[in-house]
Amino acid sequence: MECFFQTSLLLVIIVSYFTVTESVRPNRMAMKLIRRESVVRRNPNARVPVTPEDHIQHMTDISSARFKYLQNSIVKELGSSYFQVDVHQAIKTSLFFVNFSVGQPPVPQFTIMDTGSSLLWIQCHPCKHCSSNHMIHPVFNPALSSTFVECSCDDRFCRYAPNGHCSSNKCVYEQVYISGTGSKGVLAKERLTFTTPNGNTVVTQPIAFGCGYENGDQLESEFTGILGLGAKPTSLAVQLGSKFSYCIGDLANKNYGYNQLVLGEDADILGDPTPIEFETENGIYYMNLEGISVGDRQLNIEPVVFRRRGSRTGVILDTGTLYTWLADIAYRELYNEIKSILDPKLERFWFRDFLCYHGRVSEELIGFPVVTFHFAGGAELAMEATSMFYPMTESDTYHNVFCMSVRPTTEHGGEYKDFTAIGLMAQQYYNIAYDLKERNIYLQRIDCVLLDDYSPSK
Repeated sequence: MECFFQTSLLLVIIVSYFTVTESVRPNRMAMKLIRRESVVRRNPNARVPVTPEDHIQHMTDISSARFKYLQNSIVKELGSSYFQVDVHQAIKTSLFFVNFSVGQPPVPQFTIMDTGSSLLWIQCHPCKHCSSNHMIHPVFNPALSSTFVECSCDDRFCRYAPNGHCSSNKCVYEQVYISGTGSKGVLAKERLTFTTPNGNTVVTQPIAFGCGYENGDQLESEFTGILGLGAKPTSLAVQLGSKFSYCIGDLANKNYGYNQLVLGEDADILGDPTPIEFETENGIYYMNLEGISVGDRQLNIEPVVFRRRGSRTGVILDTGTLYTWLADIAYRELYNEIKSILDPKLERFWFRDFLCYHGRVSEELIGFPVVTFHFAGGAELAMEATSMFYPMTESDTYHNVFCMSVRPTTEHGGEYKDFTAIGLMAQQYYNIAYDLKERNIYLQRIDCVLLDDYSPSK
């Protein structure tokens, strides 16, 4: 047998009160993307940004942490025997969370959405260093689920698990954090339950996932795991079909409630396609960026700057960082062009090498030319001023300041001069759709309220 059932006498007296539709592979599962500010409790000991300089440094630190997480996720390419992921950085920098349930009876989960990794894993009992005393949802106990199975060493998913190996005929995975703390557990299979907009629930086929028994003592209390949507076979996106999409709206509006993730063959595949490259062993999606324009002016950037030529090169879309980290040559061209437009009109706010100005984006940048990323096949990512500049102040306590939401990857070392990660600021008011079978990403500029499954108009 491939899997070994864990049972409990308690199961005979448990009666599910959910009305469910069982589906081997549901065609559409729409989930709200929950903003981190609405759930993450502020650390009372954390230093609160007070000055514009504080805000700039705070936002940069968060995006820098995410950049390091991405590079550690790609370390497999560098010949490492471990899939090293600094999960602490993933938690600290992630902007969106997803709700669903695991097991029978269903146990709610609160996971981080991450296109930069390819494993769904959650905290499980018995658990070392779990933050169960402060979590929104309880830690999943596999002994209480009638559908939980542990995967054997010859399960096809075992070879794709992070540092998967055999122990007592079970597939054990281990994620080695950069901090040195380990996350260990068993690869297992379990049914997931999603709540549909009309209030019904959909139960999936058994899904391979990581049941983590030792998850490090540095995890934040609110989350229960990470929802990996990369290209490896262990990815939830791959197991539920070959398509998924997400839509991001106005990030400056904390009350904007129409951000959503859709899994399944009926995901929102809209707009113009551009080819993607990915490898099963790595799971990272790479895009073919060909150029950048500001208004009608095409910047003088050779396409080879964006071409993937090794592990520290190429272009990816990222769901975990606000900033866009741009290859060095491209960044300098964009920086100089925007500086030449704004310097004659606005007063600079000087902080290190950041391109910042005094004022409000909504007032000073009326009529600012659209910055467009041009991809192979004709797809475009067009960024208006609210996507190119981030307001560093949220009150009138001090002068308003805004900065360009693009930074050079060389800030992390010269070895990253040809790498680009396009962040969520650039993806505002876009539906981003992945078709893994056709190996395309589709880009459609749209207000997410028009796609939101929970909208009264749908």
